[in-house]
Amino acid sequence: MADEQDILKRLPPKQPPRLTSAASAFIRRLPEACTNAAERAYRLGCNTFQIFSSSPRQWAPYELGEGQCTEMNRLRAAYDLRPLVIHANYLVNMAGSNELFLQKSTAAFHGEIERALALCAEYVVLHPGSFRGADREQGLSRIVAAIKAATQGLDSHPIGADHLD
Repeated sequence: MADEQDILKRLPPKQPPRLTSAASAFIRRLPEACTNAAERAYRLGCNTFQIFSSSPRQWAPYELGEGQCTEMNRLRAAYDLRPLVIHANYLVNMAGSNELFLQKSTAAFHGEIERALALCAEYVVLHPGSFRGADREQGLSRIVAAIKAATQGLDSHPIGADHLD
């Protein structure tokens, strides 16, 4: 890691980079991830990328500004970076039986989806969690109910999505 260099500290390429055989990137830096992730993925020769839209190990959400979303969408369109994948927070457990933890998980996942919609992300990765203390059917039922609760009231056609087509 000591030899690792930040690709954004280099001059931008004069021509689009050749796609690598592994044409995807997982961008972890926050809060800059949402402002620089598309540029970083492009410079690495990627055609798709995945980011955390918030800290992966904290409940406190990262608030995206409209300018960050606009810039991300502009760069994705300019560089034809598709799909964008948002990875949900690792703390989220939609299958859990602890009511307080389930409420926090549902709220956190709601925020993940809001940020995914704002960024016009095509996918959200969710590890639904452990249903410890219950059977598989009960766990799956909890997951379905929690996802329904987390998505209630969200507009599935985000502003700016038309600009990516």
